[in-house]
Amino acid sequence: MRAVPQSNGVRTLVDLNWEVILANEVWEDGKFFAVVDSSYRHRTVIHCSSTGRQRALFANGRYPYAAYIELIDSKGVWNSHAVGMVPVLPDGRLLMVVEQRPPQGRFEQITEVTMGGQTIDLTEFGPYSSLEFPGGAVDKEDKTFKAGFLRELEEETGASPQGIVYMARHVVHPMVSDMALGKLYGVIYLSGMHFDNHTKSDGGLHVFALTPDEVWQNFYTGKIRSGNAALLNWLFYNEIEKMRKVGVINEDFVTVETVTLKKT
Repeated sequence: MRAVPQSNGVRTLVDLNWEVILANEVWEDGKFFAVVDSSYRHRTVIHCSSTGRQRALFANGRYPYAAYIELIDSKGVWNSHAVGMVPVLPDGRLLMVVEQRPPQGRFEQITEVTMGGQTIDLTEFGPYSSLEFPGGAVDKEDKTFKAGFLRELEEETGASPQGIVYMARHVVHPMVSDMALGKLYGVIYLSGMHFDNHTKSDGGLHVFALTPDEVWQNFYTGKIRSGNAALLNWLFYNEIEKMRKVGVINEDFVTVETVTLKKT
């Protein structure tokens, strides 16, 4: 049983044996190292830590450790940060997208969502459809959260007018024990009504506009299910709405900026 190293030193899944790999690594508290790239976007990492719940035999003895994954890009670079957003149209409706999420297909699904007085079966768009808010990785080329935020907004919804962006000052960690990822949430109040019904991003996304009441209803009835890409966005949006209603913005929590989005 063996793991074959790539030219960059990262192993691939060929007869992987975790015990052999760890037994050849010297344990040092705080040290972390990649074990294997398991797919186009997942890397498994071992983190040597005296607080670890698991123990294994390392080259210098038996010690505790933690294991988690990193998200990586097509070049094997760690995508350490991401953005999530709630785009708000001038009439108050919120833009959401239909993504394909195969892991959710392993659970019982409610596929019919309510919007615009109609019931829409999301399986029309694919077998693993999930209604979510836009968002994605902050790429190396983005350089800043705001740049990644605006790029993802345009790519996933086609929205491009001027707007006011409320963005959290601090990242959250959606999967605290299993993934090394920092995510920043934001709300953009768009000054124009334009958005595309379908975009080419992520293999093709369908875009819908829902009223806040429709979003509530679909959450309550189990039709919107994503925690990372829907519920956390929704919670942040509601905090921003509360601040706007009382006219006081907590600057320790959020930044506010007017931006112009330009079609590329």
